[in-house]
Amino acid sequence: MNRSARPLRSFRLTVYSAANVLLAPLAILGLVVAVSVVIVLIIGIRAGLPLTQEASMEMNYNMGALLSMPGFLIGLGALTVNRQFATALAFGSTRRDFWLGSALGFLVISVVTGIGSVLLLWIEKATDHWFIGARALDVYILGQGNAWQTFLTITALCLGSLFLGAGFGTVFRAWGPRVVLITAIGLGVVLCGGLALAVWQSDSWVPALAPLGAWLVTIGTAALGLIAAAGSFVVNRRGTI
Repeated sequence: MNRSARPLRSFRLTVYSAANVLLAPLAILGLVVAVSVVIVLIIGIRAGLPLTQEASMEMNYNMGALLSMPGFLIGLGALTVNRQFATALAFGSTRRDFWLGSALGFLVISVVTGIGSVLLLWIEKATDHWFIGARALDVYILGQGNAWQTFLTITALCLGSLFLGAGFGTVFRAWGPRVVLITAIGLGVVLCGGLALAVWQSDSWVPALAPLGAWLVTIGTAALGLIAAAGSFVVNRRGTI
């Protein structure tokens, strides 16, 4: 087989089932919308429906769309490595081929999810927030209705989560569950330490970064995605069958 076509094996394995892989993140976003609608329906028992503009804006900081998918996607990334790594190498792919093919699959999954989030955003806005003032995607953290910002944030979030899971999956293959646990604890310590440092030095960076607004979340998720991708590439080279 042409060497340039070898990564396509891993790509096809990664997106092996549209129903299970491509549509699952979109189903999660749909569930976020459904939960948001149910919450508003409950609120509306006393407040009346549709919600007033002021009441609807109280949902402006709903972070469900941002927080709902990483867990599933990290698991998917880890499962992809553990399930497909040995198969890909057994059929002649190199570790580099496997990583490139998986990365292409991760990109497709992320872009499809990003496009789906924009479509849901447009429907939400067209229906005046699902006819009752429920906000799930037209929220501050996703750019307050900015389609490009919503797309970029969700896409970067998905990529970062998938690559992080792939990194953990390869650590498991290379060194076993004990090192996975140590790596997870170490990552948690680093993140907590970074958060503590950011809070401690907030007077120094908040004035400079405040003008970015919610774009800071988009930039942050993109940066984490790049770090996770680089880490998964490095660890992938140590993976064993």
